[in-house]
Amino acid sequence: MRFMPAGLDLGSSSIKAILVRRDGRDGRAARRGIATRRRPGGRVEHDAEEVLAAAMASLHAVLPGRGGEPETLGIATQRSTVLFWDRDSGRPLTPAYSWQDLRGAALCDRLRGASRRGPAGPGRGALEEAVRERTGLRLSPHYAAAKLAWALRHVRGLGRRVAAGRALWGTLGTFLAWRMSGGAVYAIDHANAQRTLLFDLASQAWEPGLFETFGLAPLLDAPALPALVPTSFANGARLEAAGRPVRLGAMTGDQQGALIGLGCRDDGSIAINYGSGAFVLIGTGARLARVPGLLTTMVASWRGTAAAGSRSEARYAVEGTVNAAGTAIDWAAARLRLRLRASDLDRQLGKDPGRERTVHFLPAVSGLGAPRWDPAARPRFAGDVKRASTRDLLRAVVESIACRCAEIVRAAPRHQGKGPVLAAGGLTRCRTLLQAQADLLQRPVIVRESPDAGCLGAALLTRSPSSWWPGARGTGSPRRRPGDVIVRPRLSRAEAEERYVAWERAVYGRAASR
Repeated sequence: MRFMPAGLDLGSSSIKAILVRRDGRDGRAARRGIATRRRPGGRVEHDAEEVLAAAMASLHAVLPGRGGEPETLGIATQRSTVLFWDRDSGRPLTPAYSWQDLRGAALCDRLRGASRRGPAGPGRGALEEAVRERTGLRLSPHYAAAKLAWALRHVRGLGRRVAAGRALWGTLGTFLAWRMSGGAVYAIDHANAQRTLLFDLASQAWEPGLFETFGLAPLLDAPALPALVPTSFANGARLEAAGRPVRLGAMTGDQQGALIGLGCRDDGSIAINYGSGAFVLIGTGARLARVPGLLTTMVASWRGTAAAGSRSEARYAVEGTVNAAGTAIDWAAARLRLRLRASDLDRQLGKDPGRERTVHFLPAVSGLGAPRWDPAARPRFAGDVKRASTRDLLRAVVESIACRCAEIVRAAPRHQGKGPVLAAGGLTRCRTLLQAQADLLQRPVIVRESPDAGCLGAALLTRSPSSWWPGARGTGSPRRRPGDVIVRPRLSRAEAEERYVAWERAVYGRAASR
């Protein structure tokens, strides 16, 4: 049988699988929906068994029958979503705590406050600065560490199981690989390990001091600590997928997979993935760039030459997160009593009125991410809300997502190339959103033929790194592909600036401009 890599994307609302064609484009595809449970106090959960069943069903639909060489599988997973499971039975001991889950906020607040008050510390905010320096991220409950700490404190008997070596933990990707390998693979890739807030980005190793900080020292003792592996690796373990063998060739985060799947090969290339949240990544190549207000993200890693020692070769990006994109539309639809899908939005919104916007929206359903980082922020309309129609309010919500993405891009002017923006995700079905984004960024927005870039990227990562990131600094302008949809700016630069500033002042106040 001809070698074909498969990609699996463990998303927040659905599980997707594809089988990649010889030309590197996605071919056979399948998708299964999963439920998201939202509870009071900002708690957001998934059922790991449901995720596993959906993954097996999706793979069964795309993988050919038995016989011949097994396909190689790449797994992309929603980052910072973690769970504990029983080492003997494989049964989940906790829900999968979503990346959107905020149950660890109180712990982060206590750590932040202690760091600022502590007389023995090196200065105000010393812990926050140490976290940023070590991990490239911020002290935030969205990442895994605070959720793991919450579970050890609140889930009955979990601490005893961990101490006895009977409880394992990891991302949904870690859990899936462990179950599909019959317990032979207990690993987490560098890209997802970074999202735990327990991983030193420079040394590519677990950082014991951060485990201690979050009260997670018991996890340092084997066998409770997953092995660290590059995102792309050769000679991966054999897994069992829906009754047929596959070989594990890559593990990564969903947004890293999207960057690769979209073809962002050059330093300065910009990708936006619009899903439950929106994620903006700007490639920086081999440079570990630091940008105030943004995150430093490991995109991919692989075993390099012997001269590199034990460290893997790696590629990086700066990143900003909009915590609510599709989630913000769902929030608004519920309050406006609308039943909407992404494909319905343009019809509901109608033609652009072309006038000055009189109502604006702050999409802070799960707080504000980059570059302001305000977990206490809440969604709200601003402006002439009383006289606004339902259509006006919905347009404000959709355009606010583009405004937040533009806010992130504006925070990193020195790292951008001159090319178009590459877009992926379910919300790319909304032309109104894409037009607003092109206008605000004053760049064309290219939507790839398939919105499942994360799934495609996971599959491509199983191939040689030279095929998906050549490493030479380029123009930041991606290659055109057949089937690309291009949305070009319609507003002038002055008009776009005026619209952005009006939104910013409406939702943040007149002193908001950064």
